[in-house]
Amino acid sequence: MEASAPGKVVLAGEYAVLAGAPALVAAVQRRVVCRVAVRRQGGWRFQSTGFAAEETLAKAEVYGAPPNTVAGVARQVLPEADAPAHLELAIDSSACYRRGQKLGVGSSAATVTALAAALRALRGQAPALSELIDIHAAFQGGGSGLDVAAAFAGGVTRYQNRHAAPAQLPEGLAKQAVFCGEGTSTAERLGAFNTWRGDGTPAALRRLVDAAESVFGRLHYAGAFAKGYGDYADALARFDHAAQLGIFGPRHQRIRALAERAGVSYKPCGAGGNDIGLAFSANAPAMAEFARLVRAAGMAGAERFEPVEMRFAQDGVRVYSR
Repeated sequence: MEASAPGKVVLAGEYAVLAGAPALVAAVQRRVVCRVAVRRQGGWRFQSTGFAAEETLAKAEVYGAPPNTVAGVARQVLPEADAPAHLELAIDSSACYRRGQKLGVGSSAATVTALAAALRALRGQAPALSELIDIHAAFQGGGSGLDVAAAFAGGVTRYQNRHAAPAQLPEGLAKQAVFCGEGTSTAERLGAFNTWRGDGTPAALRRLVDAAESVFGRLHYAGAFAKGYGDYADALARFDHAAQLGIFGPRHQRIRALAERAGVSYKPCGAGGNDIGLAFSANAPAMAEFARLVRAAGMAGAERFEPVEMRFAQDGVRVYSR
């Protein structure tokens, strides 16, 4: 069996979604592919391209693996009584990396989704979104599940409190993704967020929730959405200043200044740090100028950042029999 699942970019609602806000997330054509084949010998062999997880385990070892490992994901999806003694699993997440660095497009969620779909397909079944959210939370150490929803459903999704519904961006939008050159640990930033938040909802977080909700009133026209996206980016920056999470890392700050110079709206698209960001505008020439500025600055300066292709994906998880 073979399954693939797309990565994601968060358009609005990162961190706020953990306080109950709606998030707007888009699946992208940076897909993780998982191939599963039953063998006659050799135990369970895990191979990977992208992240490092190559190992060979006996079946008993797989079913004793912790949930924050690929083997642990496999054992949660496929009951031991139904599992073969020998299995080969090949996971290719290289589309979610650039020069050995994670792009920040939800590769772990796409990996869990593709792996679960391929293993369940061996039994003629498919995993449910709620199940995938729980498995990925155990694998990553928390999270809202919005990246799993994108990998599962594809397209543009409104996600809130573990429920996903299709959404649609307005026509006439120009976009440009930028990779800042460094991978980010989502688990570390979630831990820092939880420590800062404590048991309550600080005022800065409540304001971010309000900003996330306001984006959904601007989905009808390209200009209105681009402006709302910029307003949300401003709110996210103020939240980051209050929480000191480093969402707007130095390179994101530099690129945001270039976006302002070109007249487009830009922000990080997820955990933040110095990984992936996305700009929107209703003005295609302005977006072309932004891409030119980013390319020139990335080549001239010490920072390693560059425009990258980030096409949206209409399809979520897909399964094929080989």
